[in-house]
Amino acid sequence: MKSILRILLSVLSGLCVFHSVALAQDRCANAPDYFAPTASGDGQRYALTMGPLTWHLVGSGVYPVKGSDGRTHLAFAMQFTNSWGAAATIQSVEVLDPSRDYEPTGTNRVVSAKDEDITGLVKLSTLPGSMDKASYSARLAGGQSGVMYFDVGYAVGDEAPCTIALRVRTVQPEVKRLPESTVLSPPLRVNQEEAIVLAPAFKGGGWVDMNGCCLEIGPHRFVTNPVNGTLDPSEQFAIDWIKVDAQGKAFRTDGKASEDWFCYGVELLAVAPGTVVESVRDMPDVPPGAAPTNLTLAEFTGNHVTLDLGNGRYAVYAHMAPRSVTVHVGDHVKTGDKLGLLGNSGNTTGPHLHFQISDRPSTLDTTALPFVFESMVLENRSSADMDDMDIFSIKGTPLPMSPNVAKPLARTMPLSRDVINFQ
Repeated sequence: MKSILRILLSVLSGLCVFHSVALAQDRCANAPDYFAPTASGDGQRYALTMGPLTWHLVGSGVYPVKGSDGRTHLAFAMQFTNSWGAAATIQSVEVLDPSRDYEPTGTNRVVSAKDEDITGLVKLSTLPGSMDKASYSARLAGGQSGVMYFDVGYAVGDEAPCTIALRVRTVQPEVKRLPESTVLSPPLRVNQEEAIVLAPAFKGGGWVDMNGCCLEIGPHRFVTNPVNGTLDPSEQFAIDWIKVDAQGKAFRTDGKASEDWFCYGVELLAVAPGTVVESVRDMPDVPPGAAPTNLTLAEFTGNHVTLDLGNGRYAVYAHMAPRSVTVHVGDHVKTGDKLGLLGNSGNTTGPHLHFQISDRPSTLDTTALPFVFESMVLENRSSADMDDMDIFSIKGTPLPMSPNVAKPLARTMPLSRDVINFQ
């Protein structure tokens, strides 16, 4: 009887997912045609605008996810290029809904790791490379390229649109024939699949989302890696998890030994059924306090496990403890199975779990995808900015917390600064 009940529940669950996706596809079936004629009869009938800037999506898609704040987030990045020889300055960038006659949609706002407003600015590779506002600019020199980040949010109950478009206004005073321009891009499809629902990767409370989605452009969203000839948002939804005590401290004593950190050695669990497609187990821990400088690209994730969860989703667990990985390539695991222990191997400044869902079985040549947990409790939120959080954790300074934010959560994604209890 139990097996029959499981089958029925599985079928019903599949029908619910199919129904949800089918409804979304039906809602999006009548999206407007960007290339439809703008007038009848002879003459110019199709949209045609010109400006110095071009832009395209970084990664495989735009993926909505419900955050712990109850809002739906569209977190993505666009690569902007000035295709002309003269400098251009961005005056404004609007995110629009083509199905509503190109009205502005959602609320777009992003901040730097130091909480500075960088909305509508481009991260240029010619600037310092720090994660504060000094790395961003509204001006692109001729031939220059950079990345602009977005976090378009929707209030509780509001649906994200089926497609979005950008309207970009620029000025280029050195170009006499076209000193100003306003360009509307073709619609970009918003993915309609729901974020994968996961069980926790560990148990207990005090787990801090140090570097996650969506508002803050911190260490994960900031990095867009040029790998295998493409620019990848390989960590845009990834989370760095550390554990703090009741005072908000990350370790005992001086924290110079990995074993002093409260998260070190915690059992890591399979978040869903899957098959092991990559496992590395023999890299040493690095001393806490500073990231190593001699790693090869293949060593950045340290000891790690990658699980194929099916449907183009792969779970990555990075920086595991030496010789703690208990699974091998080809092994099948169930939800909750032990995979190994949390450690401090690879590109890390202190013990933590780097966890993400990817759309390919690669740790760097991939687009990171959103995910939600079936259930969790929001214990607290740190009031520090992401830059200070990293400094506090390494120094052992208690993380400052925001009062009166505790609440149970279901099927949501933790956001940067959240402190979570997985009961």
